Amino acid sequence: MPQQQAILVTGGSGFLGSYCVKLLLERGYHVHTTVRNPNNEKKVAHLKALPGATERLTIFQAELLQEGAFDAAIDGCSVVLHTASPFFLQNQTPETLVEPAVQGTLNVLRSVSRAPHVRRVVLTSSTVSIYVHCGTKPESHVFNEDDWSNEDLMRKNNLWYAVSKTVAEREAWSFVEKLAAPHFDLVTMCPTWILGPMLQPELNQSSQKIFDYMTDVTKEIPLAVKTMVDVRDVALAHIVAFENPNASGRYMLVGAGPTEKEICEAIVAVSPTATVPTTVAPGADPVPLLYDCKKAEKELGIRFIPLTDMVAETCASLIQHGFVKQNTP
Repeated sequence: MPQQQAILVTGGSGFLGSYCVKLLLERGYHVHTTVRNPNNEKKVAHLKALPGATERLTIFQAELLQEGAFDAAIDGCSVVLHTASPFFLQNQTPETLVEPAVQGTLNVLRSVSRAPHVRRVVLTSSTVSIYVHCGTKPESHVFNEDDWSNEDLMRKNNLWYAVSKTVAEREAWSFVEKLAAPHFDLVTMCPTWILGPMLQPELNQSSQKIFDYMTDVTKEIPLAVKTMVDVRDVALAHIVAFENPNASGRYMLVGAGPTEKEICEAIVAVSPTATVPTTVAPGADPVPLLYDCKKAEKELGIRFIPLTDMVAETCASLIQHGFVKQNTP
């Protein structure tokens, strides 16, 4: 039975946004999505090719920082999934990350505040808004949705992506709390490093580390722990968060917390000919990061895809898209 209400996904051409669009179409929804340039076929062709897209997908142009840019896309929608946000690992500054993330989020919320037909906004935040404390928390601390990252320490250490996600989420909650009689509520998703197969044709930042391990870019395995989650779990969580009227607050999304060495071992298990580093950096073994995602499991019904499947399907996707050459033994 087709769903008559339309759902807006901002940043629909991105890694996560593409999966949100895909799952919504599969569930029978009419979908609006925003991209910077709808005429750029390289960015939108994979969306247009999705089953149901011809009948139920409308693509809008929107600039994240332009006031009112989302008004047209929001028209006729009952829910907004705001996944669009700047994300890159090089040359991070407050100007390139923090301001765009905050102002982009507020632009969307201001448009929503002018659209009485919207009942819920699901915002993509990050675990970097939860567990970045620069070593000031005890190793025994178990992180959950009640935790907030230490903004002062992040700024002192120039962790601008973490600052951008933390401040944007705080500003979003503050915006909604200050509304006199809001016609919508806010739910935030806090996924960690997102892996999984790609729908879009371009290599995304979060798959870059696996690419680097598979192509001899990374020469030595760092002594570190990396939390990760599958893109399909994150997209599903966004959708269940508006389908379930009782969903509320923040949801931390972490599917696994391996060491970098365990990640490399998982890559070798599925791609034995890949040029994965074998030398581990000297030093003590990294301390595991403890986390509790029972809220997402219980309230959203998420059963997280395990590490081996995440890595295997990420590797297969990198090969399928031609980013990594399939070597023969």
